Amino acid sequence: MNFEGFEITFREILVSIAITLVLIGIGFFISGAIEDVINESNERYYKALKINNDQEMFKYAIKTNIGYTLAQGKVQAIEGVSIEDINGKYFKIKKVKEKYTKHTRQVAHTRTVGNKTETYYTTEEYWTWDYAGQEEFHTAKFNFLGIDFSYETINFCNESYKETKSGGHHIRYKYYTIPFEFEGTLFTYINDNTINQNTFSINNTIENIINQKEKDLNLSKGMFWFIWIIFIGFIDFGYMYLENNYLEDNK
Repeated sequence: MNFEGFEITFREILVSIAITLVLIGIGFFISGAIEDVINESNERYYKALKINNDQEMFKYAIKTNIGYTLAQGKVQAIEGVSIEDINGKYFKIKKVKEKYTKHTRQVAHTRTVGNKTETYYTTEEYWTWDYAGQEEFHTAKFNFLGIDFSYETINFCNESYKETKSGGHHIRYKYYTIPFEFEGTLFTYINDNTINQNTFSINNTIENIINQKEKDLNLSKGMFWFIWIIFIGFIDFGYMYLENNYLEDNK
């Protein structure tokens, strides 16, 4: 067979089929290894003790050092924090200062002089709001499923923008807050009568977390096979593009 300048022989097709079958076999081996690694990581979630808004069970899990646990419930600041700048009490407030600052930059232009095109530069001024420091205020302790913990125990990543206020000439303040209370699911390792290796999923449920782990596994396998099939096609095409004279009968 002839395709746009290069010939594909029957023997090359047979060898390409053999290469494809070997690479598919290797692909199943790699895919299985990927699945094993992900399943080993996810096993902690699958086998973890599941606690759904049950304070007594959570207290018992800590008392008995139960190990890996998925606990769904409400986080609530103890006392909380407030400042004069904004209304309300919060779990955390971050006050970011920004300064309106003038900058300069060189801008390139072109012009035609006679038969030549030359480049020249002008200085341009522009203004931006630049970071100029910040203050943070947060609750000293919080309660989760009936037990008090210090603020540093869990790194909560649910700050959201609240508002911006003027601070005078060329100064403004942006406020970011974490609500006084919120819900979610904690993945933790309970040992020494406390929680460790903590990951908190805001406004998420145990069921959703388990389902997402399964979806991540399927997505990883799907992405691997997509890339692997393209790789196989590239190898087959590259092989048939070469002049494989050794496959021809010696005369």
